[in-house]
Amino acid sequence: MKILLFGEYSGLANCLKDGFVALGHDVFLASDGNRYRDYPSDFRWDAHTNGKLGKFHSPFCAANIWLHKNLLKGYDVVYLMAPNYVSTHEWLNRPIYEYLLRNNNKVYLSGAGIMGILFDYWYESNTKYHSYMEGYFEDTPNPVVYHNDKLKAWENYLLQKVDGYIPIWYEYAEPFRSYKSCRNTIRIPINPHQFEYKPNLLKNGKVVFYHGVTRPCKGTRFIRPAFEKMQKKYAGKAEFICAEKLPYKEYMEVVDKTNVIVDDANSYSIAMNGLFSLLKGKLIMGGAEPLGNKELGIEGVNPVFNINPDVEQICSVIEEIMDRKDDIEELGQKGRKFVEEYHNYIDICKQYVDLFERDLNN
Repeated sequence: MKILLFGEYSGLANCLKDGFVALGHDVFLASDGNRYRDYPSDFRWDAHTNGKLGKFHSPFCAANIWLHKNLLKGYDVVYLMAPNYVSTHEWLNRPIYEYLLRNNNKVYLSGAGIMGILFDYWYESNTKYHSYMEGYFEDTPNPVVYHNDKLKAWENYLLQKVDGYIPIWYEYAEPFRSYKSCRNTIRIPINPHQFEYKPNLLKNGKVVFYHGVTRPCKGTRFIRPAFEKMQKKYAGKAEFICAEKLPYKEYMEVVDKTNVIVDDANSYSIAMNGLFSLLKGKLIMGGAEPLGNKELGIEGVNPVFNINPDVEQICSVIEEIMDRKDDIEELGQKGRKFVEEYHNYIDICKQYVDLFERDLNN
């Protein structure tokens, strides 16, 4: 098959590309590199501006995509990372996505990012993920974009036009169950050969905890005070690090020096960077809710330490890990094996290929 991956989130598109290529398919990845994370792409439509154009960034990207539109046609399958990946303005997205729909065979939409429909569903709920949506109000200069009726109308339109909407988590599946295009959730694919396992050993007897500060929706407002409290309790026995936005390579260098990664206090499931860290043998504190585990078919085997948007609950999990610090290396080995078994990129990408082939044959 000839496959176009349109957009990139946290390395997901690159992992999909690795899996599809390993299975013998011809893959082209077009994206903006996920901005400052700077992931590889076959076509970078942002020309590595990294958002420096301010309010002109999205129009510039849209124009550049349009100038290179011949790169984006003639595929058996197009996999879109989001309905509003190019811009939060419907008028900039529509002509590009309509072009992709007209000029390719099958088009699928990934359930892997925030959409207006999803935002409203969870923001109006009384659930853990409501806190994630609250974080977007802190992080977004103009949060009204997620309540934009034109944007949601565009999402509804696209969900009716695509051949399938494929969620990666419970969070991205639940709001869309009623749509005919909604398919079964498929776990995130990870290439285990990307990351070398190293024993998770303590340095100078200290357990090092790390939280990457990226967006308020990750729950930093709960994690940071928990770190401050635990730093006092475990002075000399543990180190707690919060670091602001880092490019992907620098982030992974910090991970190498860490024992425990504190990822996301608001989610039901673990994301790309958490899975990458598990491969390296690190312990992860993040989303591992029963509903999320059930959606992914990993009930009873998830090695992630579940945390909630609650300072005291996060502190209790840190205390649990400190009580088990002699088991950290063994727990790290189990985490690596978990990703190899449940998120192996070849096995996961086969599920995508089987879905695509069934639809193409029909």
